[in-house]
Amino acid sequence: MAKRILVVDDEPDIRRLVAEALKVTGYDVQTAANGEAAIRAASLFIPDLVLLDIMMPDMDGFAVYERLRARPVDLRSPIIFLTARREINDKLLGFEKGAADYVTKPFHIKELLARVKVHLGELGPPKGDIPNPLTDRELEVLGLLASGKTYKQVARALDLSQSTVRNHLHNVYHKLNVVDRAQAVIVSRENGWI
Repeated sequence: MAKRILVVDDEPDIRRLVAEALKVTGYDVQTAANGEAAIRAASLFIPDLVLLDIMMPDMDGFAVYERLRARPVDLRSPIIFLTARREINDKLLGFEKGAADYVTKPFHIKELLARVKVHLGELGPPKGDIPNPLTDRELEVLGLLASGKTYKQVARALDLSQSTVRNHLHNVYHKLNVVDRAQAVIVSRENGWI
């Protein structure tokens, strides 16, 4: 099923250009010309990603963003601000609100499509295709630690010494090129190993 993208911009030419490029790429696209239309569309269409202009006449993009994130819409999909506002304070405000990205106009359509693909998880190596470098025992240790167990609890559960648990974890850090348990868990979960 094609990913759904909502394009919100009060400029018809921009809406049309972006929508056509997304449709040609294979996305299911809906557009909205203002904030109220965007909120209605998002609650019915439930997009996988939103491209949202900031400068619109009835309600600016920051206000639309707040409404999309609040109930009853409660949208959790990535939102990319697409705007002519280039000031650093506007960019920082967008990121502080939780925007996935901030693209300034004029933009190159290929760059915009690449950013969309990144935020939809369509670029980069497919998850699960990276070979697992960890042994079964290392995966057991990491899985138990990821579930919130302490070194002592992991040692007891696997009938190991705490020192052995630490050695396994040290090997995991080295193999995954990470520095702590949280990073090791994230990398392992992203690749479907635990």
